[in-house]
Amino acid sequence: MGRPGPVAGRSGGDTGPIVPRMQATPARGIPMPPIDGEVSTHGDDPTMPPPTPRRWTAAFAIAIAGALTAGLVLSGGLELRLIAAIVLAMQILLVVAYVLLRRSVSRPAAIAVGIGASIAADGIAVYTQPLQLDYLAYVVAAVFFATIVGQLARTRGRRGLTDGMATGVTVAVIAVGMSTLIGLVRHPGGGQALAIGAIAIGTAVMAARAIDITMPNPRINRQVPRGAFGVVIGAMVGTAMAAYAGVLLDGLTPQKAALGGLVVGLVGVLGDLAAGYTHAGRRIAGDGEAPWPLRYGLGPLLAFGAAAPVLYLLGVFYLVRAF
Repeated sequence: MGRPGPVAGRSGGDTGPIVPRMQATPARGIPMPPIDGEVSTHGDDPTMPPPTPRRWTAAFAIAIAGALTAGLVLSGGLELRLIAAIVLAMQILLVVAYVLLRRSVSRPAAIAVGIGASIAADGIAVYTQPLQLDYLAYVVAAVFFATIVGQLARTRGRRGLTDGMATGVTVAVIAVGMSTLIGLVRHPGGGQALAIGAIAIGTAVMAARAIDITMPNPRINRQVPRGAFGVVIGAMVGTAMAAYAGVLLDGLTPQKAALGGLVVGLVGVLGDLAAGYTHAGRRIAGDGEAPWPLRYGLGPLLAFGAAAPVLYLLGVFYLVRAF
């Protein structure tokens, strides 16, 4: 018998078996993820990227950041106890917003521990003579111990124990770190350093959020509806505004103010971004969307909370050394 000829439609001489080509199509029932910025149409699937936020909700974060900035800048000339009251209000808002957003177990206990730690840390920053901020480490240790005791004392089992402990300790440490803003004011020139830092953090966050409204793509992460351009431009705006504030304030040079503004502004933007990742973790875990005031109000609070210890170190050891 002769060899079979080439199969019609194939290259001449190719007599191998016919292998069907795989189609590059998604399997039935498996949704394809939307591109960045596209509104997801896959229902309530928590693993799909969220849609781009509406402009008015993103503007809420800008308003919160502006209010926090104005409060800290204007508090520089007030009495120390009034400054402590402003910081305590920020700490309480941070603790409540973070715990509710995480939606962890034993939320009342976590809120109580966080607020108690904030009051203790503020008392140390106001009343210790001379200033002894190293005592804040004891407050953090007490928070860790109280969180362990509170979680182990639960009567509803141990489910969510690790998450509850992580939430309580994290928010308490950030809140205690904000007390360093009070300690900064007690140093010579600390009021000017506080104003420089608050302007840098606030304007960096506001600029980053404004850029997200106008240029939401490309995203920093598919699960986090924040634009990559906002992070970079926000840090640049914070640096520029800090340098300009250094021109207006006595005792600080624009060069020092710009460098300090760059560092704290970048830390503030990253702290604001951390709120987006926190909410993404909640949504992917199947706990649903948080109310929009929590989603967009927590970011600016985390920005100031994360940048406060950095601002204290820069202020004491770099910005106000000449005072």
